[in-house]
Amino acid sequence: MRTKLLCLLSAVVLSFPASGLAAADFYVAPDGDDANPGTQQEPFATLARARDAVRAAIAQGPTGDVTVLVRGGTYRVTEPIVFGPRDGGDEKFSVTYAAFPGETPVISGGRVIEGFKAGADGTWTVEIPDVQAGRWNFRELFVDGRRARRARHPNDGYLRVEKVGQDRSTNFQFARGDLRDYPDLPDVELVFLHDWSITRTPVKTIDEATRTLRVPHQIGGPSSWAVMDWFEKQPRYYLENSAEFLDAPGEWVLNRRSGRLTYRPRPGQRIEGVEVIAPVAGQLLVVRGDADKNRPVRNLRFVGLRFEHAAWSPPGGVYWGRQACTYWTPAGVAAGISHHEADPAAVQFDLAESCRFEGGGVEHVGRSAIWLGRGCRDNRIVGNVISGAGGNGVAVGEGQARKVGGRPWWSAAPQQAAEANVVANNVVEHCGQELFGAVGIWVGLAAKTTIAHNEVRHHPYTGVSVGWMWWNPRDRAEPRKTPCRQNLVADNHIHHVMQILSDGGGIYTLGTQPGSALRGNLIHDVPANVGRAESNGMFLDQGTGEMIIEQNVIYNVARSPLRFHKGWENLVRRNLLAVGQGVPPVRYNDTRVERIRLEDNTIVPRVDEGAIEKARQRAGLEPDYRRKLEREPVTG
Repeated sequence: MRTKLLCLLSAVVLSFPASGLAAADFYVAPDGDDANPGTQQEPFATLARARDAVRAAIAQGPTGDVTVLVRGGTYRVTEPIVFGPRDGGDEKFSVTYAAFPGETPVISGGRVIEGFKAGADGTWTVEIPDVQAGRWNFRELFVDGRRARRARHPNDGYLRVEKVGQDRSTNFQFARGDLRDYPDLPDVELVFLHDWSITRTPVKTIDEATRTLRVPHQIGGPSSWAVMDWFEKQPRYYLENSAEFLDAPGEWVLNRRSGRLTYRPRPGQRIEGVEVIAPVAGQLLVVRGDADKNRPVRNLRFVGLRFEHAAWSPPGGVYWGRQACTYWTPAGVAAGISHHEADPAAVQFDLAESCRFEGGGVEHVGRSAIWLGRGCRDNRIVGNVISGAGGNGVAVGEGQARKVGGRPWWSAAPQQAAEANVVANNVVEHCGQELFGAVGIWVGLAAKTTIAHNEVRHHPYTGVSVGWMWWNPRDRAEPRKTPCRQNLVADNHIHHVMQILSDGGGIYTLGTQPGSALRGNLIHDVPANVGRAESNGMFLDQGTGEMIIEQNVIYNVARSPLRFHKGWENLVRRNLLAVGQGVPPVRYNDTRVERIRLEDNTIVPRVDEGAIEKARQRAGLEPDYRRKLEREPVTG
């Protein structure tokens, strides 16, 4: 298995220098013109125009690979650039959109906001007519290339519910002095933390006399665990987006009624020359095959391109998180919808085969960054920086919400399961900026997926999640079969995860996955859970089975390195696990101990520096990518 993996990744590495091509069929430049012929001397101005030129060339009958070189600079879009079956290659030729050698093209869905005026209180303000008229609203703001924080109360940490209301969902009592009836209450949002998800909802009223906060619908979705006090009697929460919260450098607030944006600058920032960007486009790049005719997009490559600034907002203004950015909405619950899958990503692939996204990145987006969804096979996401996503970083496959004729989709339409995709040598950091229940790399009901040599760091919840089928042995004798099989999570460096929520881990799994393995991963710095449920180095959740867990190094984890909950049959061998005093190396929650086979594992109170260094040399980015991508972690 390891030899096969190394050969696979070597093939990916050899494809990486595609951006160094000296000549191309078409060129794009920020100072180009879409009326031009697309030559190097007279380039196009947009990728959409280049796509149309490529489409026309393919229709005439290609004689070889087609290449578009994109000059450095910023290309602003207000809607996604969409590629379909006519825009890709086939088994004999490829279509590549690559950065011009030594340059960095940025496709931005953001709008530059200008015209700020400095106030006597040190803040900067600007009136935005489109916001006042209701044509535009935004939840993210980026100042000088850095995510600014929407003004919040409190600035650090959280408030605690004093007493939950009788219905446990629509209201709660707050501690004396914590809140008041703010003049701009219609703009205020409540962020409420459950163990592994959050709620985002408007606030209906704040009654200072009774110290009661009420919301328009409820806090948490329809599940029993989503009530406010399921996990804690006094759960955490905070508020966002009131002018009264604007008291720290780098914060901002938007008043939708007046259209006024107010920003409090960081030390050293000057109003002259500052760059302030808010997202307009919901998605940036969409690669979508024709499902009706079963025509995938094939052999389409994006190399060295960076995508930034994609907007997200809760549908209907309310987000009831479920897990890994799946969610409920009031309208969905009323319509009998079990739940919604995560919203489409900023860069979305559906029904795509042998496509590549390499050597670039997705940063500063309000939603999930990149997703290989339905019907995606043999695609590669390699050598990118995925940073500062509001939702998941990288997603592969689908969940289980949809049914066809009363049957789950994987039994009615097995051909659409994602298969044989590779996510390798990426830096995935600081995701879940909006939705704390997000995952760095999420794999749903998919097969033959390889997640290898990534550095996954600084996330509020789980680092890598694989599988998407729950099992309760009290309801069913054996776990349900799904398309999940032969998934490999190998040689990843996963650290500083579970920084806000609970009940997850460096790696989280669900359901039986025959022939799958978690191998050679380095996992560390997982803090003690704040909520009720434990967080772990690996949390092998309901029905996890038919997997090999081997040669992993797990240290500096406050709770058990491994935890099985309602686990099926698995082999755990040759792992190095550091455990604190009184902490079991393996915790069994509602799991028959004999189903977990333990062989040759090393249990120590601490891992010595030599073993850590050896693991670091093997896990995480491979040397070529380490030189290209390694950098200090940044905030979203």
